[in-house]
Amino acid sequence: MSNPRYSNKHLLLAAFIGATVSYGVLNILLDGSAQREKIIALEHKVHALESTQKPVTLPADKTAPQALDIEQIRKDLSTRFIGDPRSFGEKLRDFVAENTHPQTIAIACKVVADLAENPDTLTNQELDSLYRNQTNPELKRVLAQVLSLRGDNNLMHMLVAEAQPGLRSTNPAVRRQTLNDLAKTHYAGAAAAIVPLVQDSDTSVILDALLALRATGNESHIPSAENLLSHPDQSVSWLANDVINHLQNLSTKARTKLTSADVAAELPPL
Repeated sequence: MSNPRYSNKHLLLAAFIGATVSYGVLNILLDGSAQREKIIALEHKVHALESTQKPVTLPADKTAPQALDIEQIRKDLSTRFIGDPRSFGEKLRDFVAENTHPQTIAIACKVVADLAENPDTLTNQELDSLYRNQTNPELKRVLAQVLSLRGDNNLMHMLVAEAQPGLRSTNPAVRRQTLNDLAKTHYAGAAAAIVPLVQDSDTSVILDALLALRATGNESHIPSAENLLSHPDQSVSWLANDVINHLQNLSTKARTKLTSADVAAELPPL
């Protein structure tokens, strides 16, 4: 039997097919690697959500001016002084208005959290007044969370309503930032506003929406995540499954009223 003979055209065609197959295999490998990296990054985000903020501790050197000032300011804001007729809410309002130091808001948030279970000292009316006259989102969130802890979700409803323009923004970065802000509330009422964005056209927004849903939702929000279990992006389907596993342990009453741990977990660092 004679050996088969191939023309130059056949050889060129074979080389082309081989190169095409190799390129396809390489793309599959690269896509798989990229998906694994995205999932690993998501695992880190999930672990971060599960960890709570550690209590603030002063340096061993209590004479450090900055540490001493912060501690003294907190005490002053939480104490009534003879000759100062201001309420605690008025003292906080003036402190925030008169100080531009980067830690001003963090100190104010910590004082509000410290007085969370003392409504006789910092009243609900003062929380409401401070919220309505405040522009800083961190302090507004803490004020709303503390009022929710006391059984009143009016400020939380207002906070979620104020987030709507950000959720509807045409800029994905704005939508993502708004989702991250809502995630910090740990409030089920925010989950209802988050749910529509799990169907966003931007995959990064979908991932942040799922993370926010994990931080705010309860078992009533599971169907929204279940719709993404067959999503073509493996990082989305993986995170959707993780959200379901997490939310199935939370009853429909969970996160409808905040706890002191919810407030403490998202305080800005001092």
